[in-house]
Amino acid sequence: MPDPEPPTSVKAGTAKTVSLTERDVLDAARLLHLISDGLTGVNFLSSDKESQRRSSAEPPERDELVDRARSVVHTRRLRARHFGRAMFAEPAWDMLLRLYLADSAQERQTIGQLTEGIETALTTVLRWVGYLEKEELVERQDHPTDRRIVFIRLTNKGRTALEAYLTELPG
Repeated sequence: MPDPEPPTSVKAGTAKTVSLTERDVLDAARLLHLISDGLTGVNFLSSDKESQRRSSAEPPERDELVDRARSVVHTRRLRARHFGRAMFAEPAWDMLLRLYLADSAQERQTIGQLTEGIETALTTVLRWVGYLEKEELVERQDHPTDRRIVFIRLTNKGRTALEAYLTELPG
C-alpha cells in the first residue's frame, strides 16, 4: 500500500481547504507581529528612482489610513495580551490612536471613555492629556450643557501628524 501524501501537498488543478485551530491562528498572528516589527524602518526600495516614484504617488485614502490605525491598535492589544501592558506602556500613543479613530467616525471622546478605552488610570490619562495639549495635538472641549463632561479631540496638527505617520506605514 503506498504512503499517503503529506497534508501540505497540493496537486495542480486542485484546491484544498485547511482548518486552523485557535492555537494556529494565535501562532500566525504572533509570527506576523514579529515579522512586521522586524521590518520597521527597513527600506524596501532598491533605488532613488523608485523612492521618488513612491513619494510622488497618491497618498492613501482616509479609509485606508483608518484601517492602518485599527491595525496598529489591534497589534498593540495582541502585544499587551502576550507580554503584558506594563512592558510596552505608551498611554499617549494609545490615546492619539483612539482619538484618531473616534475622529474618523465623527464621534467624541470624554475623558472617561478615553480612560476606559485605553485601560489606563484616570490620573495617567489626565497627565498625558495635559502634555498632548501643550504639544497642540489634542484639545479639550466643554460639553454644551453639562460642566462635568469634557471632550478630548485631535487638533488639526494632531490629525495631520497621525496621518503622516500612517501614510508611511507599509500598506
